[in-house]
Amino acid sequence: MKHTDLSQYAFNWVFNRADMAISDQDKAAILPLHPTYAKQIWLQNVSSEAVDLDRLEDKDWLSQAELWPFDQRWDDAFESDDVALPADIAGYLNWDPKTIVYVCYDQGHIIETRYDVFKRSWKAFLFAEEQALVIGRRRNEALWFIDETTVKLGKKA
Repeated sequence: MKHTDLSQYAFNWVFNRADMAISDQDKAAILPLHPTYAKQIWLQNVSSEAVDLDRLEDKDWLSQAELWPFDQRWDDAFESDDVALPADIAGYLNWDPKTIVYVCYDQGHIIETRYDVFKRSWKAFLFAEEQALVIGRRRNEALWFIDETTVKLGKKA
């Protein structure tokens, strides 16, 4: 089985918070990956050695500073009443709404969704985690939310 039901997901409460205002239709498109499948996605797209974003190796593409030319503050947008992904971040990605997105937290904890759902629900994906890497299937652009204030905008190697 590729996905775990959202109702069985350890952090499902985040997606059910009233202040996140996620529609039932969008919740149906938020698909936590089964840990075995998450590990495959991680090994193929993030790191063959590190188990989480805190333990990256120098050889991992995320550790290459030249791939992350832009830093952006996101904390003000997170605290605002506007639910939309900040325009400058969304403009950087400029992905088709149906692009498959992986929100990666660690080797066994990845959520799959569509870009349009991520754009509307981005705050929920970041609510309970300190770091998250956002990558799109067959896309080079990436977002790395490195802490509670800063996101790096870059390109996968």
